[in-house]
Amino acid sequence: MAGLLEPDPERMPLGRLVALTGQRLGRHWHQAVTAHTQLSGTALAALTALAEHDGLTHRDVARHCWVRPATLTPVVDALAADGLLSRKRDLSDRRAVRLCITAAGRQALREALEGVGARFRAIAPPTTPEEEAVIRAYLLTILDGLDAVEATEAREGSSDVCG
Repeated sequence: MAGLLEPDPERMPLGRLVALTGQRLGRHWHQAVTAHTQLSGTALAALTALAEHDGLTHRDVARHCWVRPATLTPVVDALAADGLLSRKRDLSDRRAVRLCITAAGRQALREALEGVGARFRAIAPPTTPEEEAVIRAYLLTILDGLDAVEATEAREGSSDVCG
């Protein structure tokens, strides 16, 4: 069995291969977004969330983007300043503010996704529905495990031995 530090992707443990692939895909995603749009990856994710579920709250958009609400605030401010989304007070709960994608935001998203999508289609082979189901189930199991570890660590507090 290959060791944890095995440099050959064909022999490294599957968990490390998944982590390496995720790391490299993340870099490729960032480069693709930068090359094809003026939007950041988080801005692109926010517009995608709103294109699919318009009128989400700030907190809900942050959840869709896998970031903290405070991290999303400057992104939303910039998108609003550029006219790509608008803020609307929720009439049924005046404390809540809904984020709505504008026509310009939909156009910017469409253009960005065309360029980024083409770049990813060039490297990622198509999968059959069966292959996708297996890969998705495996990755979701990993995410569930990470959620459980993070929840346990949050309950127990930080165990920083150097701190």
